[in-house]
Amino acid sequence: MIKIASDGEAYWSESIDLGAMGKFDTVIIDLDGCEAAGASDDMSRAGMLEKAAVYYGARFKDLETNADRISEQFLMWIITHLCDIEYPFWQFDDNTVDIGEYPDYIVKEEIIKFEDESGRLNRDPHLSSPIYKQLREYDPYTNRDKLTSYEIVDKYLPVLDFKKLIVTINPDSLDTFEENVHFQVSSEVCGGMLLCATYGTIYDDNKLEVTNNC
Repeated sequence: MIKIASDGEAYWSESIDLGAMGKFDTVIIDLDGCEAAGASDDMSRAGMLEKAAVYYGARFKDLETNADRISEQFLMWIITHLCDIEYPFWQFDDNTVDIGEYPDYIVKEEIIKFEDESGRLNRDPHLSSPIYKQLREYDPYTNRDKLTSYEIVDKYLPVLDFKKLIVTINPDSLDTFEENVHFQVSSEVCGGMLLCATYGTIYDDNKLEVTNNC
């Protein structure tokens, strides 16, 4: 069901659960971009709302049915994004780490393997971090062994407890335009610098693309 707010914005009345991406409570319907629903400019407002409600009701049901597939695409994007930028996800928001102190999504017994005798991480800022070595060598883009996102992290990035990182994600909003559904998520991990207003599109075939991560 579509509800119209006092400012004239159209919202879906129910939450949309996209699995690992979270449950989205803010879902905006673009009534000016719903020709796919069979709506047209010569229709009454009530008729347009009725068409849009039927169409997006089915579209959102399809999203939830395919939530695992959609989530997995997003999780794989996170892994490849990490591999691309080698972000120091083991650091806190001030980009420093007190000796022996790490976020709770870091696997302590694994990361200490990269510490020197003083308990500091061995890292040359001009070189790739050895923490990413196994992941780079495996190449998550080709994913030759057809592993799931969680399997890749467990095997090739074992310092990261991926599930604990994922639960920090905030499902900010969904909005529609024709067949496509745009999403925005964020997280406060790493001071909000790792996943900050992460924005993308779920196309009509439920393929997901991240288009912005500021």
